[in-house]
Amino acid sequence: MQEKILVIGDVMIDKYTFGDVKRLNPESPNPLLNVTKEELRLGWSANVAANISSLNWDCDLIWLVWDDENANIMTDLCKQNWIDFFWIKVKSFDTIVKQRFVENTYNQQLLRVDYEKTNILEDEIKMFSENIIDLIKKWDYEVIVISDYNKWIISKYLIEELKKIAKEKNIKLLADAKPKNYELFKDFYLIKPNFKEFCEMIWQEIENNDKEIEKYGAKFTKKMNTNIVITRWKAWASLITKQGKYYHLETKAKKVFDVSGAGDTFIATIAYALENWYDLKDALKLWNKASGIVVEKVGTAVVTKEELF
Repeated sequence: MQEKILVIGDVMIDKYTFGDVKRLNPESPNPLLNVTKEELRLGWSANVAANISSLNWDCDLIWLVWDDENANIMTDLCKQNWIDFFWIKVKSFDTIVKQRFVENTYNQQLLRVDYEKTNILEDEIKMFSENIIDLIKKWDYEVIVISDYNKWIISKYLIEELKKIAKEKNIKLLADAKPKNYELFKDFYLIKPNFKEFCEMIWQEIENNDKEIEKYGAKFTKKMNTNIVITRWKAWASLITKQGKYYHLETKAKKVFDVSGAGDTFIATIAYALENWYDLKDALKLWNKASGIVVEKVGTAVVTKEELF
C-alpha cells in the first residue's frame, strides 16, 4: 500500500486575472487591463500538496479556514487536485486570497492585491495543533512537510510534539522554513530556505558563491542538526548535509517566466523523492529537473509525473 505524505501549513488561493493592455487608463497614468480570463489556483501549503498529487502520489493536507465562500473554493480546488484534506474551522481567520493582474502578451504582472485577515487566537492554535497530533498518531506517514509562511498557525507546541512522534515512528520531517522562527525546526531531517532567508538565519550578509555557502552552511547544519538545501535564486541550489558534505547544482531552465511557487515545487519534489527511497543527492537532482519545468510556467503551477519522467 502506498504511504501518504502529510502537508501542514498556511494555505491561500492564488487568483490570476489575465488581460490585454492597449492603452493607458484615462483616469490615472496606469495601464488599462481589459480582462480576458480568470483562474483560481492553490497556493502556499496547498500548492505543495497539489505538486505532490500531480506526481500521482497520495497526499493529506491540514489547514485552518473560516467558514466563508473562499473556504468552499479551497475545498473544490483540493477535490479537483485529488488532495485529501482536513480543514479546521476558526472564527478569527479569513481564507487568504492573493490576486495578480497579468498582461497577456509578455505575461507581465501589473499589480497584486492581497485579501488577508489573520488574527488567530491562542486556543484556536492549540486546537489546530491537537487535531494534527491526533491525526498523525492514527495514520502512518513516512514524510511530513511543514510549509510555514509566518501566519502563526505553526506553533512551538505543535513542532515539539511532531518531533517526538517522528522519533518514535521514524518519520522524516521537512520544513520550508522562514527566518522568523527557523530555530523551531532544529533536529528536522531537512529545512529549505532561499539564499536571502539563509543570510537572515545566520545573521550574516555573505556572498552568493559556493565557498561562502559551504563555510556557513556547515556551521548551520551542525548547530541545527539538520540537512539543509539553499535555493540560490533561479540559477543554483546547494545541499549541505549533517555530515558536512556539500553538493551544488545548477538549475537548467530554458526560459524563466515566473519563480512564484517554485519553493513549493521544491519541497514537494523532495518529499516525493524521499518517499520513493532516493538519497538526498538524487532527490536534489530530481528537484532540479522539476524546477526547470515549473519556472517556465506562468504563475503558481505544478509539475506532472509525465513531465518529470
